[in-house]
Amino acid sequence: MKKNRKKYDYAFKEKAVLLSYERSGTSLAKLEKELGLFTAALSSWRREYEKYSTADGTANDYLKINLERQGILELEKKAKKSELKFEILKDGSKYLNQDRQQLFKFIASIEKKYSVRMICEALDVRRASFHAWKNPKITEKIKRKIAIKKEITHLFYAFKQRYGCQRIAVELRNAGYQISCSTVYEYMKELGLKSQIKKK
Repeated sequence: MKKNRKKYDYAFKEKAVLLSYERSGTSLAKLEKELGLFTAALSSWRREYEKYSTADGTANDYLKINLERQGILELEKKAKKSELKFEILKDGSKYLNQDRQQLFKFIASIEKKYSVRMICEALDVRRASFHAWKNPKITEKIKRKIAIKKEITHLFYAFKQRYGCQRIAVELRNAGYQISCSTVYEYMKELGLKSQIKKK
């Protein structure tokens, strides 16, 4: 797996370059190893640093100019972020007074266009709440209900759709399930299963 190269700020780079000049007797490779830098880092940084030296070599504005440039870029980045948040809020404001289900559906519909972090910040929604809605955990209780419903469906069709909730409840208890007739009735109702008892 490829490692991400560590990023260094301009102040660190300048200090490293100046140190390399002070220790001119030490190879750049050795100094890079001492400082824990990637290979050829100092060569690259020195070339960049030297571009900002005055003609007579008495001064260098590397740090000042780059910090100013960085400040401008950060302001532009913040402005762009504010613009995107406004777009999200403009489209999503109508969901803020609706139930969470509708709000979360809206977030899911635009998460490919914006980051979930930004959407949640704009709408003042906890990311954890959205992720819990999107990826619900199946509890043991829910797993048990799914298993019982599966067994009810199997028994219902195995007995030619003639068994109602009482007889299916008996079959389930014989199989080791602790379940009441009323619960079986509710599950059958949810499954849309109704016994077909022929009238005499």
